[in-house]
Amino acid sequence: MNTFIRKFIGFSIGPVVGALLSFVTIPLTTYFIRPDEYGKASMFLLVQMIFATFLFLGIDQAYTRVYHEQQDKRCLFQNALLIPLILACLTLILTLTMPGRVSQILFGTSHHGGSAVLFGVMIIFMVLERFILLSIRMREQALAYSLLNIFVKFAVLTLTLIFVLFIRRDFLAVVYSAVFGQILGDLYLLFRYRNLFQLNHFTVDRRLLKGMLTFGLPVVVATSLSSLLNSMDQFSLRAWSSFYQIGIFAATLKIAAALSIIQTSFTSFWIPTAYRWYSEGKPIRYYQMVSDAILLGMSTIAVFILIFKDLIVALLSSGYADARYIIGFLCLPPIIFTVSETTCLGIVFSKKSYLGIWVGLIALIPNIIINLLLVPLFGAVGAATATAVSYIFFFAARTYFSAKNGLAFPVLRHYSVFLLLFGGAFLNLLPWQTVTLLNIGLLLVVLLIQYPAIHQIWLRFRRREVAGIGKN
Repeated sequence: MNTFIRKFIGFSIGPVVGALLSFVTIPLTTYFIRPDEYGKASMFLLVQMIFATFLFLGIDQAYTRVYHEQQDKRCLFQNALLIPLILACLTLILTLTMPGRVSQILFGTSHHGGSAVLFGVMIIFMVLERFILLSIRMREQALAYSLLNIFVKFAVLTLTLIFVLFIRRDFLAVVYSAVFGQILGDLYLLFRYRNLFQLNHFTVDRRLLKGMLTFGLPVVVATSLSSLLNSMDQFSLRAWSSFYQIGIFAATLKIAAALSIIQTSFTSFWIPTAYRWYSEGKPIRYYQMVSDAILLGMSTIAVFILIFKDLIVALLSSGYADARYIIGFLCLPPIIFTVSETTCLGIVFSKKSYLGIWVGLIALIPNIIINLLLVPLFGAVGAATATAVSYIFFFAARTYFSAKNGLAFPVLRHYSVFLLLFGGAFLNLLPWQTVTLLNIGLLLVVLLIQYPAIHQIWLRFRRREVAGIGKN
């Protein structure tokens, strides 16, 4: 367990420091850039993320699945990278041939062709970065993984400062700082791990590629559905609301990223650890213990964000004040996703990646319906509500299919906590004077429900403390 905690801390350093750097970037950006301009920038980054999801074809997930089964790791890396990199180069060619059309899709105007070309350039770097970081992660090199994340975030922060202070204060400042900061970080990454690209003995392993595609194609459908789930809110706002509402929504997502810190840290080390535990035949109680602990930590942080939401939102400029009303809903997705990573393992262990398609559909359908009904009326509030509800369906589907495939443990406490947090989000929609007291009461109830988990964690800590004294 000590090794487990050390790796978690190691993988957490990068996301935590990176998130702190991003947190510094948020008020800097929102102070100088209006919500409608910020909304345009967020659409650029959103479309980029979704497009990259399709390019991977699920091979990135297949790469982690077969990593420990292959002796020649470099050959595996190069074969896994091959098809996504070719598709990324074709994307760049496409943006070069029709920059005005791409600009129209991204920004609502055809006058930013140069920025549209950067979209294609960035896709190539995203593909290279993805597989290099996966290689580092699967080797469980926690410190290296963290330092690289910090370097990229620091580059973005530095360029954001330069752009908004000395060059321009519109959505292109956000786009340029994000793109060039990412490229700068990735260039270091490419130099540092250039040995992965040595082609001395490279051969296309058709059997390996076929196996990864067989595993990956169902995953890409599921991942695409998941990406659509994560982006439907902003697409709905783009269709039925305004760039102002998109800006408010996107800024609130950045605040909720405090929970995404743990999501990223936990997922980065948990997946290779879970695969190793599975190969070692660890009993289910190990997975349940981790699930209960991560639920406790995530839900506690979420309620603290609600308690101090006015102080947190004050970091943004006054133009983003409406963010305080939807932050409770947008805290739920990173909580639920992170916890579901501990309850969905039956799906990946059984290699039934196609079940992810059903998970995506089960979550996406209520998301679309609620967005259709609420976004035209309530804007960002409607989109945030749709996202929170759909993630409860997401958790339910993932957990159900996992239980049907060999990994099941009690999750009633999980549902109770999620519903309490959802109710708390509704309470924080209203500008009540007593809402802070209500949030403190919510914290006490959330902790009370999870008392058995707290008790187990305390007992385990005491046993290890006593064992340590005994050794001395």
